[in-house]
Amino acid sequence: MRKPREEIMKRYVEGAIISASRLWRHWMRRGLSSDEALKRAIKQAYNMIKSSGLSMDNALSTLKDLRRITDELIRLIEEEVR
Repeated sequence: MRKPREEIMKRYVEGAIISASRLWRHWMRRGLSSDEALKRAIKQAYNMIKSSGLSMDNALSTLKDLRRITDELIRLIEEEVR
């Protein structure tokens, strides 16, 4: 069964975050400062999100969902390592 177009676009936005994380590490391995590497990775992710076809409101909602999930995972893992 094919996924609805909006779901595909949301997955592309989610993928932009993974891509940014990997690109950030790549640029740091190349010798850039953490801040400069992050700046470049964010620029790439932002352009990916813009080209996703998803409205910026929906992209923002997707990113906020990811933040909520990430924050909860961090909380659980921090509890475990304490």
